[in-house]
Amino acid sequence: MKSLRHFLLVVSLIGLAACSKQAGDTIPPGDSSTPQAGYVSGKVVDTKGQPIKGAEITVNNTGGVVNNLIGYSDANGNYKIKLSTGGGPLIGSYYVRGHITVNYLNYPFRLALFVEDDSAFAPEEGAVKNLRLKVAGPRSNFGDSGYYGGTIEVDNHTSNSHFPDIEVTMEPVGPLVDGSTGETQVARPDWLYSYNVPVGQYKITARDVATNKALAVKNYLYDKGYQASTTGVFEPILTNSDRYQLVIQVADL
Repeated sequence: MKSLRHFLLVVSLIGLAACSKQAGDTIPPGDSSTPQAGYVSGKVVDTKGQPIKGAEITVNNTGGVVNNLIGYSDANGNYKIKLSTGGGPLIGSYYVRGHITVNYLNYPFRLALFVEDDSAFAPEEGAVKNLRLKVAGPRSNFGDSGYYGGTIEVDNHTSNSHFPDIEVTMEPVGPLVDGSTGETQVARPDWLYSYNVPVGQYKITARDVATNKALAVKNYLYDKGYQASTTGVFEPILTNSDRYQLVIQVADL
């Protein structure tokens, strides 16, 4: 998994560089359920509603001003960030984003968090912004698009050029990236892509639904030849990205 090893190295370097960035003045959380002037607070939970420790919370200016603040959730999933910098109180309106990095198959996976109330807020009024992990579903937060699940790219090298006839079955191999069991996914690519598949490791097979014949499959990055089945893991589309893809090639057996 050369690309994942490269990803791990770059993430480590980025993590070191991030230490030099100006972070928000993070205050001991206390009660994060009530808005407090000059602060943004909230709770971060996983897909089962359990608190997440160490989630990175970023406070961003809606106008694109580069004075973002960063804080982290505690062992109870709570965070509280003071909305000021060395130059004084913030001005304008702001919104919150969050990420976590999990160790999956011995590699770091950066995952976006869903903000339950994504409305902008004024620093002098403060806000409560709760976040939770999603492994599938549309990204509906401000300025975001696409899905929390990964994208399957299927390159069709069969004698049937009609993409909707290609059916790909993905059976989870072990837990998904969030630790859940996962379910078998059956998808027909939309002329190349199938979207919103929970990120994880899968055993992959394919068939031509027009003839009901099994197809040969190949993991584009790692397999040297076609097989009746293959195993694939989603990988980031770019270094330090929170979006993932898996590229599969199919051919006639």
